[in-house]
Amino acid sequence: MTIKQNIGKILLKLFGWKLVGQAPEERNFIIIVVPHTSYCDFLVGKMFNLYLGFPIFFMIKKEAFFFPIGYMLKGVGGVPVDRKKPGATMLQMLERFQNQKQFVLVIAPEGTREKVNCWKPGFWYFATKANVPVVPVGLNYKTRTAYMGKPVYMTNNRDADFETLRAVYRSQDICARYPEKFQL
Repeated sequence: MTIKQNIGKILLKLFGWKLVGQAPEERNFIIIVVPHTSYCDFLVGKMFNLYLGFPIFFMIKKEAFFFPIGYMLKGVGGVPVDRKKPGATMLQMLERFQNQKQFVLVIAPEGTREKVNCWKPGFWYFATKANVPVVPVGLNYKTRTAYMGKPVYMTNNRDADFETLRAVYRSQDICARYPEKFQL
């Protein structure tokens, strides 16, 4: 284990979190994390990221990248995106999947910390266009457990793919930090 992985292991033990499952063997993939109801989700994710030992990236609106916060966000894997230009974001992510030795993109399919009725399809478009798998990760704040599912390759049927992923989450024992803000 590297120094970062040992730090991640210590932090997870200190805060009482455990991982069920393991990281995929693929070098490029998308992690979708459910539920996303709190800023704490990011901190929990970073602890697991340190422990697992591979770099992760996440998209965040470009307006958040102001001095000095922007430097910190980039340092922890933040990728600024212009929400007014979704086509440019798609090209930017596809280029990263094609050109980087390892690229792991983390997305909360809800797209917000508020309660939503449906997932945003961005992760599905990225996965189908880049031909990379989606790895479903579910969080349980009651038991402090993160469940890492097996990689799932998306098809051309978004509704069926979303149902496949929801079935994975229904098989996991997930519980949001703020349960009133979450529905599967």
